[in-house]
Formats: sequence, C-alpha cells, structure tokens
Amino acid sequence: MLDTMEVSMKKLKLGGLAKDWRSVEFKSPEQYLRDLLDLELKERDVNRINRMVRTAGFNVLKTLDDFIWSKTMELPSGLTRQYMEDLHFVEKKENLIFMGSVGTGKTHLATAIALNACRLGKKARFFTAASLANILLEKNQKGTLNNYLKTFKSVELMVIDEIGFVPLHKEAAELLFQVVSNCYERKSLIITSNLEFSGWNTVFGDNRLTAALIDRLIHHSHIVIFSGESYRLIQSMNRQRANKETY
Repeated sequence: MLDTMEVSMKKLKLGGLAKDWRSVEFKSPEQYLRDLLDLELKERDVNRINRMVRTAGFNVLKTLDDFIWSKTMELPSGLTRQYMEDLHFVEKKENLIFMGSVGTGKTHLATAIALNACRLGKKARFFTAASLANILLEKNQKGTLNNYLKTFKSVELMVIDEIGFVPLHKEAAELLFQVVSNCYERKSLIITSNLEFSGWNTVFGDNRLTAALIDRLIHHSHIVIFSGESYRLIQSMNRQRANKETY
C-alpha cells in the first residue's frame, strides 16, 4: 500500500513527498496537509536551484565563504563587498570588471558571485572568453546563432572569464562584441582579464571594435583591481613547507 502511494506521488511529480512524507508528524488534518505541501515546495526549490547551477556552466564551483578578501584588492569608490555579495549591481544592471595578474582570485570571486546569484533564484551563465567565442562561431556557421542568443534572454548575470588569454580572430571578436552589446543595460556582466584595457586590442585585433567594446563595458561598471602574489603559488609554497616540516 505504501509503495503504491509513493509510486503515485512520483507519477504526479511529487518527488519531495515521495522521499520524505514519512517524516511529517500528524497533529491535525490542516497542519498535516500544510506541512506536506511545504515539504514538496522546498524540494522543488532545491531542484530548481540545482538546475540553474548546472545550466550556468561553471567549470568549478567556488563559494564566497572560501574567498579571501585580500587587502591588495582595490575597490573603486562606492563599491563594497556587501554590494557585490548581495547582487545590488545585478538589480541595477551594472557590470563588474576584475583586472589583475594570474592567480589573484578573479575567477574565484566571479564564480562565487554567479553561484550565489543562482542560489538566490537569478539565472546566470559562465563562459571563458575562448569557449564562448568558439560556441558563437559554431552556431553562426550552422545558422543557429540567433536561436542560441535567445537562450540568454532571461539570463540576469553573465560571466566572461579570461579575456586576454587567447587572441580572437576577426569573426570571433565581432560575435563576442555582439553578445556584450546585447547585454548592455539589459543584464549584468562580470568580466575577468589579466590585461589592462590598453592591451585588449591584442585580443580583439581591431582598434575600433576594441574601443567600442570597452565603451559599452565600462559604462555602468565597477572596475576592481586584483594585485599581489598568485594564491595558487602561495598555496603551493605553503604545502611544500608543510611537507618539509613533516619529514
């Protein structure tokens, strides 16, 4: 009888009830029904957030709790840690631009903020500049670019990581510019780069396109400078010291 009930719950797509209905204590019919419904709603919220995290496309999950807010980070006037963590910049459709050397925490913070957005019910997407450029080129060659760009319509926050690592040829640069232009004043971007703006023409290969791209990005943007030594280098050195002390 109980197994039949659980099968029926699953057929009705009441997975939360099927999994945990036995844990609900009966005190009154009204209370019992309310608690069962709350159980199902909570399960659906968890599943929805998990789907959003998977869809976002993070390479590695990083959290704000694990991020080290270094004193070497230079925040512009008016931008605070809380402003970023609470996603106020997303509400205002502003951008964050993280600049600095390799290994200083840019990708970690960008990922953690976007992951927090998913957990708060906001749709986010994560790409490296190279991977997004390759996807755009493929979609354009197949004639499905416009349909693909429509999938970004409901996205509220997009991360484009590692601008500057790989030079882009002309068509890829133009397609990436199209994505940034489509986001302008419609959704928020987090951009990470190991290059200052003066070096971006080496990535996009066209001075006019680079200038237009930077112009759209910096309007309504907060630029955060990451300096200091590489976290990965520091962690590696600390592990080596620990190993030497062990032996």
